[in-house]
Amino acid sequence: MKVLIKSMLLIFPFLLLGCDKGESLNPPPDGEIVSVIAKMPADSKILPLEIMYRSTTCLKSRKNSNGDVVKEPGYHFIKKEFNRASGDSIFNLEVSRDGGGQCNWKLSNITLGFNLKELPSGKDEKSENIPIKEIVVFDDNSPQRLSGTYEAINGNVKLEGDYFPLITKRRDSNSPLEYSIIRSTPDVIYKSTSAKEVIFEPRLHFSKILRATEPTVQKVGVYMSVLYPDGIADNGPYFPDYKKLQLLSKSND
Repeated sequence: MKVLIKSMLLIFPFLLLGCDKGESLNPPPDGEIVSVIAKMPADSKILPLEIMYRSTTCLKSRKNSNGDVVKEPGYHFIKKEFNRASGDSIFNLEVSRDGGGQCNWKLSNITLGFNLKELPSGKDEKSENIPIKEIVVFDDNSPQRLSGTYEAINGNVKLEGDYFPLITKRRDSNSPLEYSIIRSTPDVIYKSTSAKEVIFEPRLHFSKILRATEPTVQKVGVYMSVLYPDGIADNGPYFPDYKKLQLLSKSND
């Protein structure tokens, strides 16, 4: 059963003070693992897996908005490259739930990310390839970034979805042309405290490119112009049009 829980945009606060214990990881060899499997489309490039551990043994201190020092679970963040499991499209990585060490680290969340392997035709010499990232949470701590809703899942997690390339031209002529990826549905943070396997299988519609152009002036009531892959342009206040993207995902590439 899946449950949607509303959340607000939050950036993980800067942590100020450490703990007197050694903060390195030392997973037990016979500990429980989470198997992460990524089945990637040909036009994508998977990024290293971002892994966050938290500790209630090694607390960190930070200042809140009132200037008071508050204690919260410490964190240990690492990145790991995936292993190539089959050909150029299937990758895997085993992640220890118990990070061990003096801090008794416990797996808190992982972030899966990918970007375009090659930029679509017409790329500008000044360009930026921006990845998209998906978060899976395994405990009750907030991840580094919150946006949209939580989706609570019982058991293993399978992330499937349709994604589209987006080319954005900013009003500043000196800004690089931005190549990014958008989902066909609103942002979600997946949460499962019991998952032993996470399968990531995005569907990238590489040939269905959205093109966005910022207005020449920033003004109330003037919005970004967006050209969808079906040739229809829109410059309304809401972007993207998820219903349109879902219809486009069902048509032939």
